[in-house]
Amino acid sequence: MQRLSAKPALSLAYFAYFGVLGIFVPYFGLFLDGRGFDSAQIGLLLALVTATRIVGPALWGTLADRTAEPLRIMRLGAAIAILAWFSSFIDAGFWPLLLGFAFFSFFWTAILPQLEVCTFHALNDDAGAYSKIRTFGSVGYIILVMLGGWLYQQFGSEFMPATATLFLLLLLVSLLNLPAMPVAPASLQRKMSFTELFSSKVLWLFMGAAFLLQMSFAPFYGFFTLYSRDLGYSGTVTGLFIGVAVLAEIVAFYYAGAILNRYRFRSLLALCYGLTVVRWLMVAFLAHSPLALALSMLLHAGSFAIAHSCAMQFIQQFFPKAQRGRGQAFYAGIIYGGGGALGAYIAGISWQNGVGASQTYVLAAVAAFFAMLLAISLPRQMPRAD
Repeated sequence: MQRLSAKPALSLAYFAYFGVLGIFVPYFGLFLDGRGFDSAQIGLLLALVTATRIVGPALWGTLADRTAEPLRIMRLGAAIAILAWFSSFIDAGFWPLLLGFAFFSFFWTAILPQLEVCTFHALNDDAGAYSKIRTFGSVGYIILVMLGGWLYQQFGSEFMPATATLFLLLLLVSLLNLPAMPVAPASLQRKMSFTELFSSKVLWLFMGAAFLLQMSFAPFYGFFTLYSRDLGYSGTVTGLFIGVAVLAEIVAFYYAGAILNRYRFRSLLALCYGLTVVRWLMVAFLAHSPLALALSMLLHAGSFAIAHSCAMQFIQQFFPKAQRGRGQAFYAGIIYGGGGALGAYIAGISWQNGVGASQTYVLAAVAAFFAMLLAISLPRQMPRAD
């Protein structure tokens, strides 16, 4: 099989990976609602599935660092995730679906952290080039979000299993076509002791801020489509709202390299988190206005795209090369797994089948506010690994 060159292959992998998320993230709540689950069950399922990301990334990251085989880890994860995804085709009640998605989520976590490591390795740690390749992920996401809104109107929430399966297969094909990217085994590279790593105040300030930010995103990821439906917006209009957010994300990712080079890390991160506070308050109190809701979606450029680029820069600078796989895994597990799980659980309790929608987004704004305070506490000059 002829291999693609590195940049096109990586771009396709990001396109397919986030294309799957473009179906899973916005429409999973609607899918579960269509299966007859209440908001507490939806919150619990989201929390337990997300919690698998706490263990998964650390396991896969350690395995990838020790074997220096991140491509093989990604391919294995994608193949087994596809098999687990087939459980979504069967309507057998809450617990079988929970088990199936727990397996899916666990093996899904093998992919993105190692994809990030391979991308930075192939690009010689060029953050600007990374942001441009990462843009293809946002393009895949927005295409599937827009398509999903139309499919939901045409076929209902059961459109999700088959549609996501197609992009899961595309992802596996793209990973099989990635060229070899040899990474020196961790044993041959400089390492920092875990005591040295985890005694760093800077690391805990950054991770604490990122954890709170991810908690704040839980109502958006888990319940926004239900919220939009309850406000009277159609599936197509809901897809357009999310599309506005992802378009803003695409533009922000494209220019992220220049933005990161121009502004101090601490100031930029605090600004992104502050914009997130404004965003959730707008969703809480102004979502009945299409214009206000669309404007809140534009803030996704800062609250996600630039904030994520800052996080990737932090990991590349703070962790030595030998431990970047584990750094990515730590970020994915603790932040996306732990923060997402706790946020989803709290949101599921607070949502109250839509009655508590506004208060849930206010709680999200409070979490983002404390994240901003932690970001402000970071030092002016960020430490760099040798």
